[in-house]
Amino acid sequence: TEFYIGWQAAAPPGFARMIRRFLVGLCLLVPALVFLSVHFQRGFSASTFEFGAITELNGVYRREPVPFLRISSGVDAGGKPVWQNVLLVAPGKFGFEHLEAAQALKDGQEVTLGGALVYYDGKTALEVHTVTPLASIHKAQVLSDKQILGAVTLRGEITDPKCMLGVMKPGFGKPHRDCAVRCISGGIPPVLKVANTNGETEYYLVVGPEGEALNDCLPDYVADGVQVTGRLEQHGDWLVLFADAGSIRRFNKGALDAGPMCGGM
Repeated sequence: TEFYIGWQAAAPPGFARMIRRFLVGLCLLVPALVFLSVHFQRGFSASTFEFGAITELNGVYRREPVPFLRISSGVDAGGKPVWQNVLLVAPGKFGFEHLEAAQALKDGQEVTLGGALVYYDGKTALEVHTVTPLASIHKAQVLSDKQILGAVTLRGEITDPKCMLGVMKPGFGKPHRDCAVRCISGGIPPVLKVANTNGETEYYLVVGPEGEALNDCLPDYVADGVQVTGRLEQHGDWLVLFADAGSIRRFNKGALDAGPMCGGM
């Protein structure tokens, strides 16, 4: 039986052969593990945050159901006006109404906003840095793009739109949870991200039955699967879910075994 002491000039032949085999195996194993981890790693999304680039947008301020800048995109084939609603947020992890200048704006007021665009998957948000109020228009014109789509029950993941659209990468799942919790707690409207079996994704801004904020009762369930029932409305290019707070439940592997997340209102 070979015996090796570290200060000896040479290791015994059997011991040396074992070390060589170990090192050769290690040299082959490490690159293979690196390749596999990179190959199967989920890539970054194609989302964009124009950090440091200020864009000015003119439109109409909408306070409800969530802060939007409503911009005309022309007309459709039938001659009806088409609107794009740009979701408004403040710098950092705060909702638009955190800005002092936002407090003086009226629903339906024409305004010029400057800030950094955030966009992904057909949805756009603006991190607002400057607010320049202009004239006002009739409120009926502001609400003309609303369509009531009826009652729905949806399953998806609660997240925040600012980080999901591009401020953070990844903007989904457990790695994003801490960031999304702080964004929602800071007043950024929560979003229900729903993916179907074909890999298509839709995003639903979530508010209460009367348009009230549900931010206070959702942070504990960010990045979890939830089932939500409520009234669905189309506001420009955004879907808004007026959720029945008492119906929001966590689900696990398709089994609804938890109680309501929020108390009924």
